[in-house]
Amino acid sequence: MNALIRAALVGAVIGIGEAALAQVVDDNILVFLAMLAMPLPAGTLLTLWGRLPLWWLISILGPVFVVMGFIAAPVPPAEIAEMGGWGSLLAFMGIGAVGYLLAGATALPLRMVTRLATIGTVLVLGIAAVLGERPLSALVAAQTMAREQVPVIATDQPEYRLDSVDEEEGILFLHYERRRDGLEVAVTVQAPYGLTAEQACGSEVRGACEEVAPGIWGDHVDLGSTLVTVRGNALAEVTGELATKDDLLAVLRDVRPMDAWELAWLALKDSSYDQGMIIAE
Repeated sequence: MNALIRAALVGAVIGIGEAALAQVVDDNILVFLAMLAMPLPAGTLLTLWGRLPLWWLISILGPVFVVMGFIAAPVPPAEIAEMGGWGSLLAFMGIGAVGYLLAGATALPLRMVTRLATIGTVLVLGIAAVLGERPLSALVAAQTMAREQVPVIATDQPEYRLDSVDEEEGILFLHYERRRDGLEVAVTVQAPYGLTAEQACGSEVRGACEEVAPGIWGDHVDLGSTLVTVRGNALAEVTGELATKDDLLAVLRDVRPMDAWELAWLALKDSSYDQGMIIAE
């Protein structure tokens, strides 16, 4: 067991190195290649230093499992890196530690019970990560918005199910579906850049804008409308191709600030509901 712990620590250190490289990779092919190649020599040195049995085999299997972990991760490494801070570092360390833990369970001379228990634990963690794709994506997106100093604005109306969460270039995309009839509503959140709701409405919608409610502006179309409001340092826009203006107003009036963990919990609840419906069918 002591050797397994040392193998996991080696993987965690590898994860720290990957996290550091991921912060500067951008479109640099050399840094990307370094991320792929680094685990092998670094892992070899660390397994030797840690005096792991069969160090040469673990130093080969470890990087393979780490790369497989990044490929299988529900959130791409680039998005994890964009999250920044401790969240990003812990994610990379976790993938590295699990990869080398699996390598240790495969190569080290262990009791069969310990080997099977370790491999089973890794498989359970992997399945949990795959099933938790939506809350993980929500957590990463919210953390990235926090780095941009833009609050997350969302709704947790029981009538609506959070179907997907994404972030791209400082814009948060939330896709909702109404439970009773499947009506789709999209909420986008970004920095207002000094614009008022009226000014933002003029740049976002087709035709003239009108104030449809205090602080909420939209176009003159009743079906498939677009509504805009500013809440603090966040510009929120709600659209729905088949939604009426009243539908969108009900959503926009209910949006409120949420922290990253609250949004992730909302995504987890709704994804659990979806999985339950799939099983029921």
